[in-house]
Amino acid sequence: MYSPLPQNPVRAVGRRAVSPPLASLILFLMLIALPGGKAPAETGKKPDPHAALRGAKLYKNFCQSCHGKRGVGETVYPWNVGKPGYFPAPALDDSQHAWHHSDEDLAKFIREGSPRTPRMPAWKKNLSEQNIRDIVAYMKSLWGNRALECQGPKHMSCM
Repeated sequence: MYSPLPQNPVRAVGRRAVSPPLASLILFLMLIALPGGKAPAETGKKPDPHAALRGAKLYKNFCQSCHGKRGVGETVYPWNVGKPGYFPAPALDDSQHAWHHSDEDLAKFIREGSPRTPRMPAWKKNLSEQNIRDIVAYMKSLWGNRALECQGPKHMSCM
């Protein structure tokens, strides 16, 4: 029996037909591009050099005292090892595993703090969202190409 309706429903967008899942994706991307929308993280990409420069200044004021100059991490002293709840501030360069996290995960740690230790406070009252993204850009400027290419969920395939 002939049906005037197509087997796969589509919606017209301009001159092209678009499937409902694709139409939903297009709408989602349009919404996040609006003012107040949240752009996706730039996981796996080189940081913007201007953002990294702004982030370096913020890092020095907010992060360096624990995470060390150029993100080398906290020196672990023998008297701190084994203390309940003590977690040394990790390296944020590419020598440990900061690059295993997405940009959004890194921003979330800065924004909300660490659930593992009160030594990593939530900075959301002190730093704007742009400040946080700039700090992430600075951290990524400390990474080599391999860490950038393998950042986030892709890190397991790079091991």
